[in-house]
Amino acid sequence: MTSTQFPDIISKPVVKNRQPDFKRTLVSKQVFWNLFRTQYPEFQITEENQHIVFSIFRYFLQQPNFNEFGIIKNKPGLDKGLLVYGGYGVGKSTLFDAIHNIGRIILDRTRSTQLWFPRISTVHLLTRYYESQKNKNSIFKLEDYYRGKLYLDDVGKEDKAYNREEIIGKLLYERHQRRLKTFVTTNENPSAISARYGHHIGDRLPEMFNIIKWEGRSWRE
Repeated sequence: MTSTQFPDIISKPVVKNRQPDFKRTLVSKQVFWNLFRTQYPEFQITEENQHIVFSIFRYFLQQPNFNEFGIIKNKPGLDKGLLVYGGYGVGKSTLFDAIHNIGRIILDRTRSTQLWFPRISTVHLLTRYYESQKNKNSIFKLEDYYRGKLYLDDVGKEDKAYNREEIIGKLLYERHQRRLKTFVTTNENPSAISARYGHHIGDRLPEMFNIIKWEGRSWRE
């Protein structure tokens, strides 16, 4: 695909007796696609990963048919976040970083926050938590992550805080209680996440996330 092509796989209109919503303007598919191909020409959309990639694109573009390809096995919903899990190097973090950066460009140009979300890796968040415990002047507060949208990368890769406290498990629980959209990429499957953070988290994953398994050949090989 070239940067001037917009794939039918993502651009099919879906109309179900809906009236136009003039109260908000969604980011257009064309704007998003052109930015993605211009900013990330190296990202490989292949026959193997295209259904996953385009389903994620459709989700962020708020398209009701985002699960047309059936990759989300639990009950899909645009009101939920995304949990994408799978092997190393398939492109999970790279894709979310791309969407994050495109969201920043669109935010700067139009003030639309549709595609904008803060991001942090769980390892870095734990490092900042440790620093805040040592430095009384630190401005870091875990509670600051209890609001708005948030992308957490490498969930499950972090250590327990002081070998006893699951900071990320606490964060996920609090965000679920507040019904906030959270985006997660991880190498751990939902069963492993449940085992790590507890069944009170595992049982809530289907309510909190559209769960996507991303398999394929590693780009790092």
